Amino acid sequence: MDIKLFGIRHHGPGSSKSLIKALSVYQPDIILIEGAEELSNLLPYVQDETLVPPVAALIYNPKNLQQAVYYPFTVFSPEWQTFLFAQKYGIPVVQMDLPQSLRLGLDEVPEKIAELKKLEGQEDVKDIAKDPLGYMASLAGYTDSERWWEAMFEQGDGNEDIFGVILDLMKTLRTEIGNQGQAYNLIREAYMRKKLRKAIKDKYERIAVVCGAWHTPALDDLNAYKVKDDNALLKGIPKVKTKATWIPWTYDRIATSSGYGAGVVSPAWYELLFFNRDNATINWMAKVSQLFKKEDLETSSAHAIEGVRLAETLAALRGLEVPGIGELTESVMTIFSGGYQSQLDLIRHKLVIGDKMGDVPETIPIIPLQQDLELNIKALKLKKYKKADVVWLKATANKPKGGLDLRQEHDLKQSQFLHRLNLLSIQWGIPDVATGRELSTKNEYWKMEWRPEFALQIIEAGMWGNTIQQATINFVINQATHAQTLVELTQLLEKVIHANLPEAINELVQELKNLAAITKDINHLMTALPPLVRIYRYGDVRNTEIGMVDALLQKIVPRICISLPNACTSLDESASEEMFDQVLSVNRSLLLLNEEMYLTVWEETLERLLDNQHIDGKIRGAATRILLDNEVLNVETAAGILSYALSKSVDVVVASSWLNGFLYGSGLLLIHNPILWEIVDEWVSGLKDEQFQQMLPALRRTFAAFAPAERQKMLQLVRDGKLIERPTFDTNLDPERVKIVLPMLQLFFGE
Repeated sequence: MDIKLFGIRHHGPGSSKSLIKALSVYQPDIILIEGAEELSNLLPYVQDETLVPPVAALIYNPKNLQQAVYYPFTVFSPEWQTFLFAQKYGIPVVQMDLPQSLRLGLDEVPEKIAELKKLEGQEDVKDIAKDPLGYMASLAGYTDSERWWEAMFEQGDGNEDIFGVILDLMKTLRTEIGNQGQAYNLIREAYMRKKLRKAIKDKYERIAVVCGAWHTPALDDLNAYKVKDDNALLKGIPKVKTKATWIPWTYDRIATSSGYGAGVVSPAWYELLFFNRDNATINWMAKVSQLFKKEDLETSSAHAIEGVRLAETLAALRGLEVPGIGELTESVMTIFSGGYQSQLDLIRHKLVIGDKMGDVPETIPIIPLQQDLELNIKALKLKKYKKADVVWLKATANKPKGGLDLRQEHDLKQSQFLHRLNLLSIQWGIPDVATGRELSTKNEYWKMEWRPEFALQIIEAGMWGNTIQQATINFVINQATHAQTLVELTQLLEKVIHANLPEAINELVQELKNLAAITKDINHLMTALPPLVRIYRYGDVRNTEIGMVDALLQKIVPRICISLPNACTSLDESASEEMFDQVLSVNRSLLLLNEEMYLTVWEETLERLLDNQHIDGKIRGAATRILLDNEVLNVETAAGILSYALSKSVDVVVASSWLNGFLYGSGLLLIHNPILWEIVDEWVSGLKDEQFQQMLPALRRTFAAFAPAERQKMLQLVRDGKLIERPTFDTNLDPERVKIVLPMLQLFFGE
């Protein structure tokens, strides 16, 4: 009986090459590999050509989907290459790591965790224990362990003798560290030894053990560990029932930047290094040049040639066999990008990390909801958007943002399907907020990005039904019954309208009626209004029933108008600011609704705010502006109100707040109405220095909200001295009328 330990770096291309060479020489009878037992049922799919890495094994607790773990694999992962090698030569593979059924059960026995904590030691953790490989890298002059390990073990063309060196290195490090920081590893390695002992007991003559390099010392000398001690570590852990399946994965999530603990810095580069080490640098630089051409950035064949030369020169100066990602990045920064970070970020995303996404065969068992999802994707011709990169739905060369036309039946169904997925928290498509010429109720713009974690979310959504439509309906009804505010319900109703779920609308509207009847907080009513108005105004675009929404509006709008004056009274600064935004929002909604009966009662309500001095000036100013815009007030009347609001009898802080509300959103009011300009000009000119300094920040905020063209026009008017012609007054006084006023003036002025 012979045992050989192969300590590898997860997702290391050099480790893969060395491992396959070593296994080919050794020709083991059995291979024990670091992986959860649940992977065993998934291994037959590895030989399926339609299972294309990167992929991940998803292992989860079907009764608690919060308990789930992913085991990612790339084509250059040593474990993946081991699977392929074993299948080629008919060698049995045993998953020797702690099963997830026990790992999840471990969470239910905190006393077991406490026991492990005692075993790992109570002394202060040494610096080397926090990052042992990082410590080794620093001794070699590297800033991080990833670059050091890459230079030492991953850039070579494969060497079967390297595993002895790795074992000696890990033994030295673990002797120095002891058990510090190893609580969870203690129980994992006890299970690994248990599986290794079983292979020995089964009389296999040549046993290969493939595991993370760090674990090799714990498996090297079985006699150093007592069987009863290992069994004691594993005793008392309950077993949780689990399920497992293959799901697509991405290089982005294999990268260390994603937070994946066993990730690598440069998956895309590692793939090149694995398949064609000798020409990897040339191929990578060629890809950079192609990428720059695609993005219309300056590039040429000379750039690629010089990039290769510089990278190889840097590698030679640093004693490396081939350039690493550090040398490649420095070369690109110098030759291609000229130091521009945006170009470096583009290269990093596309060629260092990569945007590759794997695929899984349709033969893998899936839940009914996922079957329905795949059928919908195929029927709606969305399959081509099932990729890792972000794309615009229906994008073309002439329309890079694409866009759905909701008047077209096929486009409308695509929209409804994507909205249903969003309700289930499967955000494959994100609707973009259209502006300018793109703004239209008949168009939608979707950013599409398929993410691997959707696999678990689909399983989670399966509890609500076996089809996307039924699951969404059940989920929405459940959400409605637990909603606490009108805002939650109205926003949910708007989403349901977009998703075309008439079966859920009745339930939602009934919940809205019930909650609206008992809601006393006007802020909730005002916040709930805009979604209801949008539904009522644009419901016909989606062929939805809006009669029930109209009945709700007939109840909510009058309640808002009745309660608003009292709700605006005696508010602090923060509450006044919130109410100001609410008033503007309600006004926009009612203008959009364009129903005369609602506008009339709304305008009457705003008129009641104008003279109430207990209401914040900003709200009163906004009310005046709205009434002027709606032609309820004429300019002369508004000028009188403005003149009084900015009179010397009014505190400058209150006056500034009033002016801020009156001028919100646009300065055209002043430009096209000289009488209003004159009043504001006189008020600003009449401020004392200390008052002006006090009011300057508020005034700047007011005028900064104007469009640049408006501010430029105002500046030009002031600079040219062509403000307005001041109004003239008749100075011929009637003596008889003066005699009546004069005694009162003398009384005022004490003369």
